[in-house]
Amino acid sequence: MNETTVAAPAAERAASLVPQLAAAEREHDLAGRIATGNLRLLAEAGLLALNVPLSAGGLGETLGGALETLRVLAQGSPSTALMLTMHTAILANYLIDPRHVPPQERAAFFEQRDWAFARACEGKIFAVANSEAGAGGNVKNSRATVREGRLWATKSFCSMGTHADYFMSAARDESGRVEYHLVENDGLSVFVDTPWEAMGMRSSESVSLRFEGAPVRGTLVYRGLLDGVNNRHWSTLAFCAIFTGIAESLLDDVSKQGGGILHRSGAVDLHLTLQACRGFMRHCVESEPDPTTDAYRKLVRDCKLFVTRSLAQQASAIYIAQSGSAYRFTSAVSRKLRDLLAGPALRPPVGVSFDELWEELQE
Repeated sequence: MNETTVAAPAAERAASLVPQLAAAEREHDLAGRIATGNLRLLAEAGLLALNVPLSAGGLGETLGGALETLRVLAQGSPSTALMLTMHTAILANYLIDPRHVPPQERAAFFEQRDWAFARACEGKIFAVANSEAGAGGNVKNSRATVREGRLWATKSFCSMGTHADYFMSAARDESGRVEYHLVENDGLSVFVDTPWEAMGMRSSESVSLRFEGAPVRGTLVYRGLLDGVNNRHWSTLAFCAIFTGIAESLLDDVSKQGGGILHRSGAVDLHLTLQACRGFMRHCVESEPDPTTDAYRKLVRDCKLFVTRSLAQQASAIYIAQSGSAYRFTSAVSRKLRDLLAGPALRPPVGVSFDELWEELQE
C-alpha cells in the first residue's frame, strides 16, 4: 500500500500541493497542454530551490529528501514531478564537492554556482535539452554546435519547452569537443520545432526545440563535466521516484475497487513490486559514494531499468484486468498506465541499458 509518511520537510510541502495538482491533472492530460499553473505552485512553495543549500536560501534537501519529494508530487501530477526533476537534476551538479572540480575551473564554478542557486530561489526554471535525433541516446554523438557564444541545434524531448528560462544542452564547442552548456532562453532564438504529441506525460510539454543562435552563458558547471565527476545519478534515481509515486497512486485507486482474481492478483503483484522498487532506491541512496564510481553508476542504471520496466509491466496487467470503463482515455487507470509507459524510454532508455548490461554479463 502507499507509504504515507513523509520524512523530508520539502515532501511535506509537496504533499500539501497534491490535492490541487491532482484535481487539474485530468484536464492537462486531456488537453496535452503544459501545466504552467503547476510550475507557479512549485515556485510559490519554494520547491524550485528543492536541493539548493540552506546557506544559499534553498530548502537544502539531500538526494534522499529530493527523491521523497518527487515521489509524493508524482502521486498527484506525474508531469509536474518530471518537470521539477529536470530542473533539480541540473542544480544537483552544482552540489559537487569543489575538490573534484579541476583547479583551473574552480573560480568559474563558484561564480556560476552562486548565480544558478540565486536564479532558482528567484523562481527561474532550468530544463534539459540534450537529446538529438540520430544520436542513439549518446550525447557524445551530438551535432549541435556553439559558435561565438551561441548555440545552434535542434533538440528533442525538451521538457517545459519555451517556458524554461535556461537549458542544459550538450553541444560541440569551437574545438569540436562535446560539453554541456548553459543556454539562455532569450525569447528571440528558441523555437518549437515539433509539438509534443505524447501518449503519456502529456503536460510536461517535452517538445523538440530549435536553437538559432541562443546565447550561451558558459560551460555548465565546469569544462569536462561530461566525463568528469558529475551528479547525473540524481536524475536517473528521480525517474525511479516519479514512477514509483505514479504506481502508488494507481494501487490506491484499484485497491478501493472490487474485482475477480485477476484484479486482486494484479493489485497484490503491484504492491510487492513497489516494495522491491522502494528497497532498491533506498539502497542506492544509502550507498551513494563521493565521488560517484563506475560501479555505482551501473547500480543506479540497473535500479532505473528494474523500476520503470517492472512497474510498466504491472500496470499493463492491471489495465487488462480492469477492462470496461478503465479502457477509456479519460479514466485514471488509463492515464496512469500511459504515464508509466514513459518510464522505460527516459534516459538511460531501456534498449541502451539492456545492451550495456548484456555486455557486462558476458565479461
